[in-house]
Amino acid sequence: MNGQVGNSLIELLYVPDPDVNRIIDTFITRFNTVYGNPDSVRWDISKEDWQRYEFLGDRVLGLIVAQALFTRSGGTLNEGEMTRRLAAIVSNRALDQLAKTYDREIFSRLIPRCIGEQKTYGARIGGGAFEAFIGALYCEVGLDDVTFFVTSVMRGLLEEHDPRDNAIGLLQEYFQKRGDDLPFYSEVSRTGPDHRPLFTVRVHIPGGRTFDGTGMSLPEARRNAAQAALESLK
Repeated sequence: MNGQVGNSLIELLYVPDPDVNRIIDTFITRFNTVYGNPDSVRWDISKEDWQRYEFLGDRVLGLIVAQALFTRSGGTLNEGEMTRRLAAIVSNRALDQLAKTYDREIFSRLIPRCIGEQKTYGARIGGGAFEAFIGALYCEVGLDDVTFFVTSVMRGLLEEHDPRDNAIGLLQEYFQKRGDDLPFYSEVSRTGPDHRPLFTVRVHIPGGRTFDGTGMSLPEARRNAAQAALESLK
């Protein structure tokens, strides 16, 4: 992209609480103007190039999250623990759940028409779209700018997998030590007005048990669901 486009994106990326919907909208509009069809609503990119960006974005996310885990843990996590948490944080399921916190219509614009026509929407496509987006951003603005943005938008995921910070981390640590499958979360409902939604999330733990939690954001609802599971386990 040209300098004007790059600078406008960088300004958006460095907002402490970035407006991801606006960043996606700006990125696609500018990318299509420079590289593709300016009239296209979706990211105008071939399937092959989208997958190349997806490959790159996966590696960029892995590096950024690995660095965050290494720094945040302060030497308390060994290699195996960091490896497990890295895999969980950058999994397609986790990235797809993160994507669902944004405007779905805007986020779907990151899925080019050639991918969307396959009608295989799900965690694989949602997570892949996020990875491709990060890969393209990395190519346009560089690692430092992308790192600031990723650590901002993935702060909740990083905290969820830190047992020192909240119930989600404690719950995951409990099952890791037992050698069981890790808990996973699903959104049950989203009610209330758009400017003040109320989320309900269900945590699924080994043995088929589930616990629900509500909150004003998805991370808060997940924490409350995890806390309910912890109280039952105690």
